[in-house]
Amino acid sequence: MRTPVLLVLSLLCSSAANAFQAAGAAPDLDAIVKRVIAEEHVVGASVLVAREGRTLLHQGYGFADLGLEVPAKAETVYHVVGPMLPFTGIAVMQQVERGKLSLDDEISKYVPEFPLQGHHVTVRQLLNHTSGIVDYHYLGDPIEATSRQPKALDEVMALYAGKNWVNEPGKKWDWSISGFQLLVTIVERVTGESFPEYVEKNIFRPAGVRSTVYCDDFTLVHGLSHAYRKLGNGYVPANENGMAYNSDLRFCSTAGDLLQLWRAIGKQRLVTPETFKLMTTAEGAAAQMSAQDPKAQYGFAMMLNHEEEHRRIGQHGSLLGYSGSLYDFPEDQLTIVVLTNTEGQNAYAITRALARAILGLPSLPSPARSAEKSLADKPIPEEERKRLAGTYVLKLDRISANLHDSFAQYRRTYRVFDENGRFMIQPLGEGPERLLKQEDGSFAIRSSPGANISFVLQNEHAITMKMESPGFPLAGERVGDAAPETFHRQLR
Repeated sequence: MRTPVLLVLSLLCSSAANAFQAAGAAPDLDAIVKRVIAEEHVVGASVLVAREGRTLLHQGYGFADLGLEVPAKAETVYHVVGPMLPFTGIAVMQQVERGKLSLDDEISKYVPEFPLQGHHVTVRQLLNHTSGIVDYHYLGDPIEATSRQPKALDEVMALYAGKNWVNEPGKKWDWSISGFQLLVTIVERVTGESFPEYVEKNIFRPAGVRSTVYCDDFTLVHGLSHAYRKLGNGYVPANENGMAYNSDLRFCSTAGDLLQLWRAIGKQRLVTPETFKLMTTAEGAAAQMSAQDPKAQYGFAMMLNHEEEHRRIGQHGSLLGYSGSLYDFPEDQLTIVVLTNTEGQNAYAITRALARAILGLPSLPSPARSAEKSLADKPIPEEERKRLAGTYVLKLDRISANLHDSFAQYRRTYRVFDENGRFMIQPLGEGPERLLKQEDGSFAIRSSPGANISFVLQNEHAITMKMESPGFPLAGERVGDAAPETFHRQLR
């Protein structure tokens, strides 16, 4: 059952029962969090703000479980996406400190089976995202059509091994989670331990954390919040583990544990100050991540950027219906950790709003929100259903500046077919849903009401399908009929 947005947003304004607030500072920060949570349509969040050794805010908002109306608390557990990635870098740099590998070692030394296609890629380039290796999350069918199938590490590697190189190694920064997957493999082969075992012994225990664990499909994690995504005027469950094949994407933690892990770096429990300085220094192509933001840089497994003139280091991300953000402002002695159970970069939005208020910077404008689209459901004649039925392979019609280069290889297969008089569409590897005909003759689907679907006909039969979503325009040819065997053949 979907829960109405208005009910959720009204309850977001109430604090969790066990919330901790420092006198004086918390009320304003609390109001900022509530405002951004409402703007970003967040179901549940845990927020921690610390400055100069004091906790300014440590509180839960909304729901950890929407169906049971379980409130999110200060120390609710979340599947962490983003803030754990710097600790993959820490694991690698520990091996450098111990003399077990070198930053300039070529990865072929540790992963000889990976097809480099004549390229030379170093450990350093994996750490700062200048390897040129395609990000398997952005390939479409290979990942999305198999997301519910558990995979071993070599199967994950097979998703992107042999794909076209995005850039020449060392020439350009471009995000690639494939690099993190290779780093995990290298750590395992150098240490002889599984990555979760290694991190538990060499990072979690020295930091003294208690609620951070490796979480997979076979692990029952006490206190874990459920993941959600917004759909229309309500929320639906998100697939919590579907695409988290990387070991470094499969940790669950709390806001308090993440702060403690970060502080363990400063206390020299994990790496030396010299090593951390190297990790937080951009070099080569990573010294300019984006032409749109000349201050944006990348170190080793973490972002190096600014909130106006205030330097910040850390990482944010969103996947699987979860969102996470951990940023430290070293000169301002400020650290902000935000975890949510809602799809989108909402944790980062909360972090920035809090940081700007604390640092005395003007607020960012509220995000523009389009009105919810009301979908029509006009009758579709049988002859029209026959003309449009088929199997279509779509790719990005154009790559916008905000998309990573790996998206140039994105391909997604759809089956359009008649099912007992109902006109259906089905992405490869997922379930079907009805195509709804709109007043202007285009089509829409309830799972993504903002997408406009249309067809190009030739000789009374469709030859092209277009799926226009904001910032993600797909188009592609009809490659065959709508028979199941034609459809499923596309994955081979």
